[in-house]
Amino acid sequence: MKTGKKILFIVNPISGVKGKKTAIELLKAALSPQIEYKIVETQRANHATELSKTAITEGYEAVIAVGGDGTVNEVGKALVGSNVALGILPFGSGNGFARHRKIPMAIKDAIQLINRFTTKLVDTATLNDEAFLTTAGLGFDAHVGWKFAENGNRGFLTYSQIAINEFIGYKEEEYHLEIDGKELTTKAFVVSIANGGQYGNNAWISPDASMEDGKLNVCIIRPFPAHFTPEIVLRLFSKTLSASKYYESFEAEEIKINNPGKYHMDGEPRTSETDLIIRIVPKSLKVIC
Repeated sequence: MKTGKKILFIVNPISGVKGKKTAIELLKAALSPQIEYKIVETQRANHATELSKTAITEGYEAVIAVGGDGTVNEVGKALVGSNVALGILPFGSGNGFARHRKIPMAIKDAIQLINRFTTKLVDTATLNDEAFLTTAGLGFDAHVGWKFAENGNRGFLTYSQIAINEFIGYKEEEYHLEIDGKELTTKAFVVSIANGGQYGNNAWISPDASMEDGKLNVCIIRPFPAHFTPEIVLRLFSKTLSASKYYESFEAEEIKINNPGKYHMDGEPRTSETDLIIRIVPKSLKVIC
């Protein structure tokens, strides 16, 4: 009779670029025999959230998101405020949350992390009362996120090609923000609200962000000359963006953004005709890490 943890694995069959059949075979071979587990596949958008809420009521001790940041978001937001832990087997295009939490990209190593079952409470955030885990934002990253979602192909190469194509001709917009009650109006290439430090693929939009400090980082990349693009990209991937003269950030607990239009939450494209209210929710999610 098994006396260990009871864990639900939720597999997104269409996320990322890596095959999941191999992962399931690895899971069966490498997961501790003391763990009682079940594997289910999602069938539609937000299905992972529904399954995770059911897992709470059925006495599971952890839900493992087998997919990318969209799947992690769907599972994680259901577990916020509960005693059920979020685990990750990273299969996405970017895996921003997993990379920030230093969860191994190698699936066998990520399974061993689940076997050890060491957990930590981390901060999450809400946008108009809907939870997100890592980043939300407006501007060029949201624009590319929409184009990426419309494309049939996944992966970093596809994302990079879209970003390069869309950069030419992209027009920066003006944004009006309230950051802990202080107003700021600025033209920006990107406005990112970061709980975690990166978008994914080690692209660090907020090098100083922490998921354990009770703060969000408001990160702004101001319009820059085209010949500065290589420097901005290099700094993004070398974790030195904060040294750029076109970048600034503010710590905050609540941010309001007027007339947002298109934006993203954990990379998922959204649109809104109402203002965005974004708040930190300290130590609200248990994570296996």
